[in-house]
Amino acid sequence: MRIHCTLLRRVPAILVALIILYLSSRSTLPMPLPPLVGMDKLAHFAAFAVLSFFACFWISAESWSRRPLFFFFAVVVAVSLYGVLDEFHQSFVPNRIPSAADWVADTLGAVFGAFVFRRILKRAGKFRAE
Repeated sequence: MRIHCTLLRRVPAILVALIILYLSSRSTLPMPLPPLVGMDKLAHFAAFAVLSFFACFWISAESWSRRPLFFFFAVVVAVSLYGVLDEFHQSFVPNRIPSAADWVADTLGAVFGAFVFRRILKRAGKFRAE
């Protein structure tokens, strides 16, 4: 039963990571973004916030309770590195270019997603305040 629960906690992050990979592998997006300035950065921020939020579930509540700041930064760094790999990958996709600004949006999204997760755990009383 424990293995089953562990797998279920990990599936959402894997799915989000695969969706990000799929979308960044396309020369054109299936549905174009509205022509607003910065909309692509907002899309990066949102996608990586969701990825970061779900990546937090890989870590048990007990572990979060013992070392919340360590795991907060571990998730942010891991998701940010995924953003770096995503931008590098885009350099091989026709009509796509890597962008440091996109990576910054990815990283800020990662911070936001982990922050939201941490706030939810804190409100649920799952770990002590630091």
